[in-house]
Amino acid sequence: MKVEYSKAFTKTVKKLSGKTLESVRATIEEIKDAENIEQLTGCVKLTGYKNVYRLRIGDLRAFFVFHILIKGDTVIFEYLVPRGHAYDKKTMDSLRKKDS
Repeated sequence: MKVEYSKAFTKTVKKLSGKTLESVRATIEEIKDAENIEQLTGCVKLTGYKNVYRLRIGDLRAFFVFHILIKGDTVIFEYLVPRGHAYDKKTMDSLRKKDS
């Protein structure tokens, strides 16, 4: 699958180090190698959304929008946030705007 990153996601990843950064890299490689969304480990579709999914990476939650294009599949990572902030109203509202 194709992978794209939002500015917010990239900014958060740049702040990571050690095992957490390696976990994020491994997860991204797993997504690139996957042929479909069902092959991803720990991937959960959020209820109430059409194309928004969540991946658990240790104590972090990666939210992404999955678009199926005519040419292929694209995963667009929107946010990487700590578990405690993952389901805040602000984050959920932002995801709802990007879900189309």
